[in-house]
Amino acid sequence: MSPVLQTNGLTLRYGRFMAIDNVSITLHQGRRYGVLGPNGAGKTSLLNLLSGTARASAGSILLDGIDITAQGPAERRRAGLGRSFQKTSVFMELTVLDNLRLAAQSYRGWRLFDPWTPRLRDREGMSRVIEFAEQVGLQARLDTCAAELSYGELRQLEVGLALATEPRVLLLDEPTAGMSEEETHAIVGMLQRKLPSSLTLLVIEHDLRVIEGLTDHVFVLESGALFEQGTPAEIRASERVQQAYFKGPAHA
Repeated sequence: MSPVLQTNGLTLRYGRFMAIDNVSITLHQGRRYGVLGPNGAGKTSLLNLLSGTARASAGSILLDGIDITAQGPAERRRAGLGRSFQKTSVFMELTVLDNLRLAAQSYRGWRLFDPWTPRLRDREGMSRVIEFAEQVGLQARLDTCAAELSYGELRQLEVGLALATEPRVLLLDEPTAGMSEEETHAIVGMLQRKLPSSLTLLVIEHDLRVIEGLTDHVFVLESGALFEQGTPAEIRASERVQQAYFKGPAHA
């Protein structure tokens, strides 16, 4: 099976500082991948390179075998790369429905998704938006202003905005950051149950338990370089990872 997303020698350099150092990874359609590492390991820098918000100093990024290294974020979204950010980036004054409609419109560019079009004249667009809301568990909150959502619900909406761009590869930047244990459990469960099986997921986290709940293959970064990779069980059992990341012997 050909990779859906691949990097070759990907590097991001700021002067003498190497944020990402010669990283080569391969993602296949429908698989779930995690990126693990301590603060400063380069996790978010990697997502910035993949999504186009940072430009590579060296190396390449291929999507379905096509080099997208020089493309900007909008071009990559249209090509099939979706991303949510560590900090929520929703329109707080708009409802859940209108946030999702705007995200869908930004991808499609159709009047069908015009937020000012009356809903009764926008049945196809409404149907798609409701599907996105159902995927992230917010179908009962469509008419709720984003400012009234809980923090966990805002993160769910953030994922919904990324899904509304209809990606084939979804990049999630610490989707459980700042959440309580209950909220973390809820969003991990939502992602496990609701994401389309054909969607390729790459999620960065600092919490190995979240990675274990969501992924079947893990890349470990250390000082911007690919340090180790394997299944979540292999990563937990790796003495090399334990010493570098957990700074001690394996633990549950």
